[in-house]
Amino acid sequence: MLVLYFAVRDRNTPVVAKLPALLSLIYLLSPIDLIPDFIPFIGYLDDLIIVPLLLHLSFILLPASIVASSRLKAQSQLKKIRIVLILLCVVLVMIMAGIFFLGKELFR
Repeated sequence: MLVLYFAVRDRNTPVVAKLPALLSLIYLLSPIDLIPDFIPFIGYLDDLIIVPLLLHLSFILLPASIVASSRLKAQSQLKKIRIVLILLCVVLVMIMAGIFFLGKELFR
């Protein structure tokens, strides 16, 4: 996914390859679906089928040189992203522990 992010941001990427990736993002974030999400299981099925197909199509349409350069960029950024995610998890655990202990004291 990070490779696709760098590929879409590349100036040399053709619009034809960017379009399916952007459409999948718009469809995923859009409140309008082909099948409404409030229908159990079937409502999420369209998201599980359409979005990966559009992402796969955008990978197919990407030139090999752009994929290679995007992979290199993604690998160089991966260490930074892991550090940020670990720090975010630590902060979230600390916040949750604080809320737990604060709630425990309030309801005594």
